[in-house]
Amino acid sequence: MKLIFSKSAIKFLNKISEKDNKRVKSKIFDLLDLAASSDSMKFGELNTKSLKGDLQGFSRMRVGKIRVVFTVDFQEKELLIHDIDFRGDIY
Repeated sequence: MKLIFSKSAIKFLNKISEKDNKRVKSKIFDLLDLAASSDSMKFGELNTKSLKGDLQGFSRMRVGKIRVVFTVDFQEKELLIHDIDFRGDIY
């Protein structure tokens, strides 16, 4: 499975502390492994949730106070990280 980051996600990862950066990247790689081994969105153990409203079609993963907004394209075998930010700033 291919992992793709948006420019805003990369920018956020570069500005947070190294400790938080490692935690977020670790969770993203866990998500990538789970997405590669499955063909559905059963990511409950990673604290994920489908989003509604304007962000319908996206999911979010919680990493402490940081949220990762993503989509998984099983046909193209891609995990697209659309945005990463703190809880109050992302939605």
